[in-house]
Amino acid sequence: MKLSKEIKIALVAVLVICIVYVGIIFLKGLKLFSNDVSYYVEMTDVQGMPTASDVRANGLKVGSVKSITFNPDKQNLTVEISVDPQFRIPQGTTVFMTKEMLGSAMMNLKLGADPTAILSPGDTINGTPMVDLMTAAGNMIPQVEKMLPKVDSILTALNTLTNDPALSASMHNMAFITEELKTTTTQLNGLLGKDVPQLMAKTNNICTHLESTTSKIDQIDLIGMAQKTDTMLFNLQDMTFRLNTAMNSKETSIGMLMNDNAIALHLDSTLMNSSRLLEDLRLHPKRYVHFSLFGKKDK
Repeated sequence: MKLSKEIKIALVAVLVICIVYVGIIFLKGLKLFSNDVSYYVEMTDVQGMPTASDVRANGLKVGSVKSITFNPDKQNLTVEISVDPQFRIPQGTTVFMTKEMLGSAMMNLKLGADPTAILSPGDTINGTPMVDLMTAAGNMIPQVEKMLPKVDSILTALNTLTNDPALSASMHNMAFITEELKTTTTQLNGLLGKDVPQLMAKTNNICTHLESTTSKIDQIDLIGMAQKTDTMLFNLQDMTFRLNTAMNSKETSIGMLMNDNAIALHLDSTLMNSSRLLEDLRLHPKRYVHFSLFGKKDK
């Protein structure tokens, strides 16, 4: 059975319509046969975001924008997003919009803190307005205008400080100090590399000798020496006491010699006579000693 020309034209038209529809769906980024779940986000401004825009969480694409509708009652927009059913959105999640450089706006999920409490498909997620670079720059302009006089004052002060001769002198002195410090560091490195090891070797040698001397001292019977010294001091003290007693007593020879004036005078007279006798013997030796080769001659 042959089809008529009209039926063929109709079938081609239907096929073309189906192809065009599938192509439009594909170009929009929507899946023709999809099991994604939908959530709703209320926004005040979508910044011209088209449907099929990415929905991301921590930089990962988890879905796309399915539709955007206007709510005349609330004067806001409701964005329907389709998300992979394997991706679970915690409660407390919010949505904020970002806009890439030379790109379109997209929606980002700021996930809630509790991963055990999960939103159900069809729930509404709170959205936050997007702050683009131009808006942020516009908000910063008043603050920048307030800072300009302070910046001008700072620049003026820096210019004055830079032109101050004292700064140049200080920099020169700093350079001189740096050079001196470099020289000192070099000398210190030389000292640490040469003199300090020798000093440490000598110190170790001294410590070794000191340890040997200490060992020898430990071998000396200091207690016995101390006891002998105490005994000697005691005997010396006793002898001194006896000598003082003998000198102060008139019954001993030393005491009589030290305390009896008559004995002292007698000794003094005896010594004087002896001195005179020795002097006369020196001056007139012939009176006392006579030598003769022919016998004794009577005077």
